[in-house]
Amino acid sequence: MEKDGYVSLWIGNTKSDELLAEYVELIYNDDGEWVASQFLKDFNIDIDDFDEDFIERIYSDDAVNSIAELIAGCSYNDIVIQKYDKIVFGSFSTKANTGILLYNFQYDGNTRSINNKDYDFKFIGSVGYVEQ
Repeated sequence: MEKDGYVSLWIGNTKSDELLAEYVELIYNDDGEWVASQFLKDFNIDIDDFDEDFIERIYSDDAVNSIAELIAGCSYNDIVIQKYDKIVFGSFSTKANTGILLYNFQYDGNTRSINNKDYDFKFIGSVGYVEQ
């Protein structure tokens, strides 16, 4: 759900940056309405529950097993990396080359992961990105 000051993170693997872009891209239908991306469908996120301007995607040619390496350079990285490091204890068991961050959104975690022949993603958690 939409919640100011929070960011939700998914990590995983895709075959290319182009595939990642298609996976998260919102498009207009013939009636001028937004159509939910496959990412939103996979994780049961209502298109009205977030602002499409606050999605950030990260792709790397090389898979890593460190949050700091994967999302380095993301918005508010000085705050969120250390918080996500605590959630995953610095690393994760399988390597990932992709990250998706939704800002001003606190995901309820009702779908924890998705596996597909072209991609796989796992929800890591939601953390505050505004220093208190």
